[in-house]
Amino acid sequence: MTTNLKTDASKITFDFHNNETILTEQLSKKPLKIVNPKSQKQTGVCMLTSYGGGFVEGDHVKLDVVCNQNTTSIISSQANTRVYESNGIQCKQKLQIRLKKNAFHVFFNDPLVMHNGGNFVQENTIALEKESVLLFIDWFSAGRTANGESFAFKTFETSTKITIEKRTVLWDNFKITPESMDVRSPGMFGNHSSFLNIFLIGNKGATKVKLIGKALSELDETDDTTSIQSNVTRINDDTLVGRYSAEKITPLKKVVTMISQILANPELLNYDHLERKY
Repeated sequence: MTTNLKTDASKITFDFHNNETILTEQLSKKPLKIVNPKSQKQTGVCMLTSYGGGFVEGDHVKLDVVCNQNTTSIISSQANTRVYESNGIQCKQKLQIRLKKNAFHVFFNDPLVMHNGGNFVQENTIALEKESVLLFIDWFSAGRTANGESFAFKTFETSTKITIEKRTVLWDNFKITPESMDVRSPGMFGNHSSFLNIFLIGNKGATKVKLIGKALSELDETDDTTSIQSNVTRINDDTLVGRYSAEKITPLKKVVTMISQILANPELLNYDHLERKY
C-alpha cells in the first residue's frame, strides 16, 4: 500500500489483481478517517468515518478516489454523517471519483444529518471512462426528526457533476436556506424532511446497468407505502435518476436496504453490504 504525503486530500485507490479488487492506496486526512474492512469476494471495500463524529465549524474534507481498470468497489460509511452548529462558519466536503475503463463503483454512504445551526456545502465531481458503471447514493435528513428537529439548519448545498469521457451526463444542484424559504409549503417539501437521490451512470445496454435499472424501476412501481414519494426517470442513454422523499429517514432506509440486496447479485458486488447493518 502506498501513500502520497504531498496532498491535503484523503486518498483511496482500488486496483485489480489476481481476479479481485484490492486497496492499493489509502491516506486519511483529519477529520476524515478511512477504514479498510476485509474485501468481500471480488469487491474492494472502504468505509468512511470521522474523528469527531461529524462536521463542526470550519471543517473541510477532500477525498480523491481512483477506481482503476476492471475494479469492483464500494465506499460506504459506518454511521450517519452529522453537521453540527457552526456559528455561521461553513463546513465543506469535496469528493472526486475517477472510474477507469470497465470499472464498477458504488458510493453508498449513510445519510447526512443537518443539526440545528449547521452550514454545509458539498461538491461531487465524478469522471467515468468508457464501459465503466457508477451507482451513487446521496441522501440527507433536514434534522434530528425523531427529536422533532427539522429545517433548523442555516444552509445545505450540494452539487454533483458526472462526466463520461469528458462529456457531461448529469449536473445536479440543490440548495436549501430554511430561514429564507417557505420549506413547508406544498410547492416545496410539505411535511417531508428526508431525501434520497440515486444516480445510475453507464451505458443503458450494459449488463450491470440493466440489472440495477430494472430493479429500481420495479421498486418504484411496487412500493405501496404512502410515506414515500418516488420517481425514477432515465434522463439520457447514460443516466438513470431515482428521487425519493419521506417525512423521516426510516422509510428511505427500506429503499437502500432493497438496493443493497440487489447488489448482492454475482454480476454486481456479489454481497449484501447492509446485511448486518440495518
